[in-house]
Amino acid sequence: MKNGIVIAAVAGLASAASAQSVKMFFTASATTINVGDTVTWTVSVTMTGLTATGYFGGFSGSDADFGNFVASDSSLGLASNMMTFMAGEAVTPTADGASVANINTFNSALLGTDDQSIGVFYQFDVTAAALGDLSYTADGVASLFASDFIFESPIELSVFPVNSDVVHIVPAPGAIALIGMGGLVATRRRR
Repeated sequence: MKNGIVIAAVAGLASAASAQSVKMFFTASATTINVGDTVTWTVSVTMTGLTATGYFGGFSGSDADFGNFVASDSSLGLASNMMTFMAGEAVTPTADGASVANINTFNSALLGTDDQSIGVFYQFDVTAAALGDLSYTADGVASLFASDFIFESPIELSVFPVNSDVVHIVPAPGAIALIGMGGLVATRRRR
């Protein structure tokens, strides 16, 4: 009987621990931009399975690595103006084309920054450099805390759903006009 109770208790703890989840969203300020234009990306999260005092602890990498916001094609632009809305940032992020690398941003009950209402936690700009469709995914670890107890261990999730807008990068209107004018000149020379 005791063994049955212990097994049931352990199984209950395991199912409770796996009930927490996070979903990350990349939202763009525009859906279509011209080459040379800048779009602002806002990164937010939703969480489930936490207590009323649970909170999003941050985004980073595993072990000594850092987290990354990975562009569908890094050559489509250049990331800049990277800004966290969380209490701490352990390293300065870097642009890798349109991707953002070296992210280590966090909140902590120990520091008194355990904000349960956080949704939007990061923002960055991308200036378009080439034609194509730009979207994002995340490579790293999202940390959740089940409560605001200062010695609470984080729940680290390295696999979580990511939803991203898609930004269509098209030629600037002036470029289309120049191509059209070039076609007229070429046609006129042939005559």
